[in-house]
Amino acid sequence: MNLESLESPRQPPRESPVLIETALLAWVVDGIGAQRRINVLDVGPAMPQTVAFLNSTRSQLHVADLLNSAIIEQQHQLDPDRLTARFDEALWMLDEPLDVCLFWDFPNYLSLQALAAFNQALKPWVTRRTRAHAFCAVKRSAPVMQHRYGVLSPREIVQARAPEHPQANLPPPWRHVVRTLSLFEVVRGTLRRGGIVEVIMQGTASRPTEPPLRTSAKVKDIPLRPSANQDPPRAQHAARRVADAQGATPRAISR
Repeated sequence: MNLESLESPRQPPRESPVLIETALLAWVVDGIGAQRRINVLDVGPAMPQTVAFLNSTRSQLHVADLLNSAIIEQQHQLDPDRLTARFDEALWMLDEPLDVCLFWDFPNYLSLQALAAFNQALKPWVTRRTRAHAFCAVKRSAPVMQHRYGVLSPREIVQARAPEHPQANLPPPWRHVVRTLSLFEVVRGTLRRGGIVEVIMQGTASRPTEPPLRTSAKVKDIPLRPSANQDPPRAQHAARRVADAQGATPRAISR
């Protein structure tokens, strides 16, 4: 008997989170920590870095985790009205206009029809005060995303691999993405490595439309209270190591 056949299959090495230095995120989160409460929508999963960053501020984080919803898989089978209805259901936790939208690389997973439906579902919650951040593919040949993102500080984003996310096959070019997200206008964009454009946007609507009726109880919101004993987070140098969601210390950090 071959003893090698009795061994457990080797697991691929776990990729460590990396740190992205950014000059654009600070503009999006400007105002967080002000006297009034700031409403933040994160379309990705809840990342401990984002929760920790907002925990010392007067903020309320709404985690939609749209990458783990069935909308991406079903988007080509649903008509525009049904797609909008599905996004309405996915954003059920929203009850007030948004100040910050963290789109990350989610738009790259949607067809332009699905992206238009997502834009329509956001309409009741976006005003001129709303600011947004996204990573968009420069062109369709850009590599798949499959990452999770967290806010470490106003100038630092933690990026971690998420192989469980669906693949972003043939993502729409970034100019098509921002044009379809018509609730926003682009303030600035920066080309990053790997054929990715980091984009910050401002809402264009003077006031939101009438919000949809909600039928389910709100139990998924993550209210965040200011901590009297915790200092506001400050930007850190990119050479500092970052702990991932499991508390492990990564071995590599890239700019």
